Amino acid sequence: MTPSPLTVALLGNPNVGKSTLFTALAGIPTRVGNYPGVTVEEKVGRFTHAGKAIDLVDLPGTYSLSPQSPDERVVVDVLHGRIDDLPRPDCILVVADATNLARNLFLATQALEVGIPVVVALSLADVADRRGLRLNVDELSKRLGCPVVRVAVPTGEGLRDLKDRICSAVGSPAPRPIPLDNGPPSASARPAAATEAIARYTAIDRLLDGITSPPEKAVQQSEDRIDALLTHSLWGTLVFASVMLAMFAAIFWLAPPIMDMISAGMDHVGDLVRRVLPDGAIRSLVVDGVLAGVSGTVVFVPQIALLFLFIAILEGCGYLARAAYLMDRLLMGVGLSGKSFIPLLSSFACAIPGIMAARTIENRRDRLLTILVAPLMSCSARLPVYLLLCGAFVPDQAAGLPWLPLKAVVLACLYALGVVVAAAVALLLSRTVFKGPPQPFVMELPSWRWPRPAVVLERAREASWSFLQNAGTLIVALSVVLWALMTYPHNEAVIEADVAALKATLDSQAAATDPQSADHAELIAQRAALDTDDGLEAARRGAAQRQSILGRAGRLIEPVVRPLGWDWRIGCAALASFPAREVVLGTLGVIYNLGDVDPGAVEGATALERRLKAARWDGTNRPVFTLPVALSIMVFFALCAQCASTLVVIGRETGSWIWPVVTFTWMTAAAWVGAFLIYRIGLALGW
Repeated sequence: MTPSPLTVALLGNPNVGKSTLFTALAGIPTRVGNYPGVTVEEKVGRFTHAGKAIDLVDLPGTYSLSPQSPDERVVVDVLHGRIDDLPRPDCILVVADATNLARNLFLATQALEVGIPVVVALSLADVADRRGLRLNVDELSKRLGCPVVRVAVPTGEGLRDLKDRICSAVGSPAPRPIPLDNGPPSASARPAAATEAIARYTAIDRLLDGITSPPEKAVQQSEDRIDALLTHSLWGTLVFASVMLAMFAAIFWLAPPIMDMISAGMDHVGDLVRRVLPDGAIRSLVVDGVLAGVSGTVVFVPQIALLFLFIAILEGCGYLARAAYLMDRLLMGVGLSGKSFIPLLSSFACAIPGIMAARTIENRRDRLLTILVAPLMSCSARLPVYLLLCGAFVPDQAAGLPWLPLKAVVLACLYALGVVVAAAVALLLSRTVFKGPPQPFVMELPSWRWPRPAVVLERAREASWSFLQNAGTLIVALSVVLWALMTYPHNEAVIEADVAALKATLDSQAAATDPQSADHAELIAQRAALDTDDGLEAARRGAAQRQSILGRAGRLIEPVVRPLGWDWRIGCAALASFPAREVVLGTLGVIYNLGDVDPGAVEGATALERRLKAARWDGTNRPVFTLPVALSIMVFFALCAQCASTLVVIGRETGSWIWPVVTFTWMTAAAWVGAFLIYRIGLALGW
């Protein structure tokens, strides 16, 4: 019988290299989900050492085992064995930043009181060496009463020794707690917590006496000067804006060659399927439904992977924490708590974990305000929409600087739009509905360090796979449903009558216009196109779409979306994308799959881009998609409610269905107004 694996809990403050150490020890997580009954992420990895299988549980980052938030309560519950599907840990692996030992030992000394064997890993040991900071590890181990190991993940230092110590610690007696001088009892819980903290830090000061030596001033001063620049209200903001622009520019420079290869591969698959399958409903389902949805999804994986690759680099080196400190001032200025930054930053990936991350905000006023503006952050589901329309319709030219494409500037402006509107809404609500001062924000800046390539690549892989696995499967499923809604009911008699009516309309309009006018020539050209095989087939497809279930719904709402420059098919795509915004790619691929478009007609364009550029308003030769229309769609998606799942989570987190209804209503109205304004401005400027 195979023995059960040992369970080791990985505990540490935020930004101490805990996730990096997790990856170095256990590699890719074997299980990622949520703890039962809560929305806090559960991540478990498994590795084998000295013949023992070990499950490593990566706990949420926390500063204390005196829980104040759901994250911290989960940590305490795991350590005490109160989680149903997770055994009580056999050992606690505490990750402590070697460059800030006094602060990190606060949590370590609390872990010594849990009654489980403890091993302390001094992370960032290479950074401590670079700073000239010296630590007497052996003496620290004696004073703590548990193994202490120096670890430097980039060089692999200490990893094998750490595994040895973990295996030998399991089954050994629990360490004795560090004695505290608590003083007289306090009258309330808050003074009691303050008294306990003072006593613990006093004990830590005694514990570290003679253990550490001060760092070299030159190294410390150099990093301080960098931090002073990056957190400066003016220069730091300029650096932040430059970094963001450079990141978006790099995406548009590096991704297109890979996207072209993927698009060409999907086109080849589509052509192969057309040749293999006979004409009929099955071929239409596979080509116009499944492949059209898949093609519109996988082509954007390179750009999504690059975005998260750059974010992982910025996070790994420590820059994102500086950006959080910089943004704290702006957040406080619009009435948000500085603690809102992490939930809002998380919302750029997906609003759902961002909204759930607001649970770390103790103040209900700040938590609710953060939840209501979090959906305005442009999530990864909106990114493919931006990339598609920017790539297809924003002019391929530089924006002032040779290395800065105009497409990248537009993309950055779409992200900035959500931030600016969120700030305005937060300011308005903080002075009306949610009056009161925001909660103070305290954050510890991590040391500067080189990002670990394995961690950075894993972050990009995880984001890409998540997009393909979650968004991709949903897109394919809905693409099939949309194909059915766009194909049925199918009545040949109605289609023939519709085409005949179109011919008659064009004939009468041509007869009523001046034979020498440009309008007359255009009408004659449109009428002549209907006598060709391709023109007739396109007209028949359009007639079939208009009589379908989805076509009827689109025509029903066309009066609402026409002021935005949209035709009924774009309205259909907006309706169909409500369950998940990324579904709009598959929807557009199905709706605008109006037959083969010559791949050479638009050089460098994907199949979906070619279809959109070839799309025309019903009965005319007028293009459906222009730059003002593309901007209108992008602004609408930047400001509208993200998806149905986001609204469900808002209702669950706020404990009321009033807030999801309010959120959907005001965001939809704001999206319509924003799309209307940018469309009209674009027309006025001659775009």
